[in-house]
Amino acid sequence: MGLFKKKNKNEQLLKTFDGREVKYVTKRVQHDNGTVTYDIIGKAGRIAVVGDNIRIICGVVDVFNCPVADSKYYLLMSGDGVTVEGQNTISGKYDIVTAYYTYYRK
Repeated sequence: MGLFKKKNKNEQLLKTFDGREVKYVTKRVQHDNGTVTYDIIGKAGRIAVVGDNIRIICGVVDVFNCPVADSKYYLLMSGDGVTVEGQNTISGKYDIVTAYYTYYRK
């Protein structure tokens, strides 16, 4: 029944970054000595919500893939990107990645 269907509260947020072109993607890396760096893991790609997965693709390589239900995602305050964290099925680790959108003048 469509009347009592459970609605995803973040569905509108998913629509804002679905299909956006990505300039580059960084991954948060915490080192043993406690320092944190952000390494660029891909350039020139796309972020997409395919089925129940969030996928970030750079070129022809998937750099991040995680189920929507198991992930957390936040828009950057500047509005030019999104941070997604979750169990990455590609690397097998819990990753925190930030995808920066390609800027288009409206």
